[in-house]
Amino acid sequence: MSKAAHHEVDTEDTGAAELSLEGEFAWAVHDVRGLIGRLFDRRMREIGLTQAQGRVLAVLRRTDGATQTEIADQLDMERAPIGKLVDRLEEAGFVERRADACDRRVKRVYLMPKFASVAAEMLSLGEEIFVPAFEGISPAKIERITAVLLHIKTNLIALDAAQSSTSN
Repeated sequence: MSKAAHHEVDTEDTGAAELSLEGEFAWAVHDVRGLIGRLFDRRMREIGLTQAQGRVLAVLRRTDGATQTEIADQLDMERAPIGKLVDRLEEAGFVERRADACDRRVKRVYLMPKFASVAAEMLSLGEEIFVPAFEGISPAKIERITAVLLHIKTNLIALDAAQSSTSN
C-alpha cells in the first residue's frame, strides 16, 4: 500500500476519517473541472453557444469528421444528448453531417466555415481563463502535472476496460 494511502486520520468532531492524499487530489481535480466548466459556460453564452456546444466544436477542431459516437466517447457523454447538440449546431450552420465514404449508414460530423467566426473567440476565452488559473506556476511544473494527469487517465482507461469486460 502506498504511503499516501496511509494518510487517513480520524477527526475528533465527526469520527470520520480524513481523505487520503489520492482522495484529496481527486476532489481537487473534480473541483477545478467544475470551475473551468462554469467559467467557460458563462463566457460561451456571451458568444451565443453553450459550454456543451463549445466542447463538441473543440472535439471536431481536433478530429473533424468524427462520428457522433466518437464525439460522445471523447466527451464521456451518451449519444442521444450529443445528437441533440449536433442538431442545434447544424441548425446554426456550425457543422454538417455527411455520410461516411465506406458505410453510408454512418454519419460523420464536419465543421463548416461559420465555425471560423467563433474559433478565435473560443481560443481567446481559453486564454482568459487559463492564464490567470496558471499564474505563478512554472511551465515545467505544468508539464509535470500534465504528465501525471495523463498517466492517471491511462490507468483509469485500463481500469474501465477491465471492469467493463468483467461486467459483460
